[in-house]
Amino acid sequence: MALHLLEDWCKGMNIDPRNCLLVTGVLEAVDEGSIEPILRSPPEYLCKCKMRGRIFVREEGAFAVLCELPSAVDPLQVPGMIAVDDGEWKVITTGSQPSPAPTADVEFLKKMSDSLWKEGKTLADMPGLLGLKPRAPQQETAPSPDEWVKALGQALGKVMPPHPESSPYCKLRLFSGGPTPIPGEEAFEPWLEHTTEMLQEWAVPEAEKRRRLVECLRGPALDVIRTLKLGNPGVKVRDCLEALDHSFGRTEGSEDVYCKLLNARQQKGEKVSAYVQRLEKLLQRAIMRGAVAVEKMDRTRLAQIVRGIQYQNPILLHLRLRERQDNPPSYSRLIKEVREEEERQAAGEVWEVPGGGDDTGC
Repeated sequence: MALHLLEDWCKGMNIDPRNCLLVTGVLEAVDEGSIEPILRSPPEYLCKCKMRGRIFVREEGAFAVLCELPSAVDPLQVPGMIAVDDGEWKVITTGSQPSPAPTADVEFLKKMSDSLWKEGKTLADMPGLLGLKPRAPQQETAPSPDEWVKALGQALGKVMPPHPESSPYCKLRLFSGGPTPIPGEEAFEPWLEHTTEMLQEWAVPEAEKRRRLVECLRGPALDVIRTLKLGNPGVKVRDCLEALDHSFGRTEGSEDVYCKLLNARQQKGEKVSAYVQRLEKLLQRAIMRGAVAVEKMDRTRLAQIVRGIQYQNPILLHLRLRERQDNPPSYSRLIKEVREEEERQAAGEVWEVPGGGDDTGC
């Protein structure tokens, strides 16, 4: 009914209904001169709206106000409701909707539009809020709800994490722990190293990681995890790997593993990157054995690298590793920096030792 009123009213005044909006629910006590200022308050989309008249709607016991904009109204840039001191005003628009969207889509977008309005935003601000391309200038013809549904779906697809089932991943290698290896099975140590790395990289929930781990196990190894799950169905993947390490790994105590980590030094002729990679394996084993806490992993790694790298190594000095121990980098960032510096050294670039000293051509 309100939409027909809007169209008929515009027709009678010989103005384009696409450029107009109808505001209903305006009580008689509201001063006519205050209606435009209320509508022109943030966001700025309605700042140029002009009140063209008002009529009393007996069925609602309130006034309906007709407002006009300089160009076609985008129905999804205006709220469905405007909160005022004495209640709410309902906003009706025609827009340009050659193929109406499903009711559920329109309702969803209207609710989102209302929520954004309360924050001083509109759906037109969504691309900027999501870190996408800035919105295009106002078009002659407002986009239809179908177009907005499609655009919003594309925007959300860029910021929402994929469902675990749709996340591509390489299957873990098989491991059974039995006396006779199954086809395709490898030794426990390289299997543990590969599995630990893969599980750390997968951006999926803990339950999904646990499911994928169980998929690659057979025989006695699978029995170990089944026993753990009987006592704790939500057992963490880290605890599962630790149990497998205790069952099939080398029989080393936490003190022995930690001692190996502290005694690891860069060998003669060994690249710094190779040393860092070798040290990482020892660090991961120390974490598995409980000798190093996960939250202290980056600090422990950097401290050992500073101790273990050959004295006055240009990479150690150039990356200022000693000065960064209060804010240590992650493994991925550190190995990237080290390899980049090695490439510069191999290319024969001149090194400048921080803090002064002679330049060394490498």
